[in-house]
Amino acid sequence: MRVSCDQFPLHRKDLLMIVIAARWNFANFQSPTYSAVMMEYTTPPSYGSTVVRVGGVATDGKLLFAGCTGSATHTEVKDDPENEWPEPSATNYHWEGKTADGKEARADLSGSLGTRLDRVDVMAEVPGFVKAIIASAAGTKPYIYQFAPKLTLDLHIGEEEIKEDGAMFTEATFIS
Repeated sequence: MRVSCDQFPLHRKDLLMIVIAARWNFANFQSPTYSAVMMEYTTPPSYGSTVVRVGGVATDGKLLFAGCTGSATHTEVKDDPENEWPEPSATNYHWEGKTADGKEARADLSGSLGTRLDRVDVMAEVPGFVKAIIASAAGTKPYIYQFAPKLTLDLHIGEEEIKEDGAMFTEATFIS
């Protein structure tokens, strides 16, 4: 799959996330001037429950900074009574890095996620009794929560601070 915008092209293909991830977060923020993208996943215990993250911030067709430092945090959650997952209701995405000319850079997107766009039961087409067997035997009950809030990017490059409003598409996925 190829997702593209004016500032930051993103390629995501051949990822078998259900095999290597117990949960993950994805954010794609777009404003008139900036793009910020992050993918973070946590491996299942069989892979050490390791958090893996990659992301970056771009503008005017060039990458400002990118890397694997930062965080994706659900700052507020509510229990989903249908599946017992902690559905996020507010979040903070944080990026850190250095620009090509060596300046320290960081960016934050924080705030309410607003109304959920969708809650996807990944196994919705599987018969209920099969789903129950899989959930009890393998410990999987995959759900994807999708949101599209309007947020403000808070960007710091060296001593300069920039704030710009934009739209974000974000997913929080729980597998096991």
